[in-house]
Amino acid sequence: MIQNSAALLRNPLFSGIGENELAPLLDCLAAQERSYGRGERILSAGSAADKFGIVLSGQVDTVYEDVIGGRSIIGTFGPGQLFGDAFACSTQQILPVSIVADTDSAVVLIGIDCILRIREKDLRQYQLLMENLMRTLADKYVAISRKMVHLSGRTTRRKLLSYLSEQMRLAGGNPFTIPFNRQELADYLFIDRTGLSAEWSKLKQQGLLSEEKGAVSLNTVPCEGADCAETEK
Repeated sequence: MIQNSAALLRNPLFSGIGENELAPLLDCLAAQERSYGRGERILSAGSAADKFGIVLSGQVDTVYEDVIGGRSIIGTFGPGQLFGDAFACSTQQILPVSIVADTDSAVVLIGIDCILRIREKDLRQYQLLMENLMRTLADKYVAISRKMVHLSGRTTRRKLLSYLSEQMRLAGGNPFTIPFNRQELADYLFIDRTGLSAEWSKLKQQGLLSEEKGAVSLNTVPCEGADCAETEK
């Protein structure tokens, strides 16, 4: 039995499904609750891409690691968020990334076949589940597209300004917070942490960026990707 069902109900996958309907549906899906310590792998690159998960507590990262030790964070997920679903729903047979607990975390794991092969397909909950899954996958495609916009910047400065501009828009203006620490942001933008820190300092020195109590303010016109003009003199 899943202990923290409230976190699941916050996930768009279960949108429209009542609390009293959730437990029978999870039983039908053979959902399993698991706990992991910080740094533990929930799903490992090279394993079968046959399941996805929902975070109940803590935080987990989708991480790509190359053969020489390079590491890039593809995504970060907190309570109520879904991870690994795109890989599980694709024709991908083997996971190209690892899912790692960034903090002590509890998750629910669901095999994709448990959704695709539910016998009671006339159930209202099943129809909602499939519709919600399709919308969730579409939202993630959009998120990846936004990330590609940031990565289109040719310099660390442009990538950073593009990302900060998006976060400001999502927050509705200044001030705003970002979900990454400095190293995680560098991994997300595929840039060196030292270079990121240097550009961050330059933006502050030039008055384009300010910080107060963990919140950030961007004191320049928002931009996107390659449209982020170089303002350094």
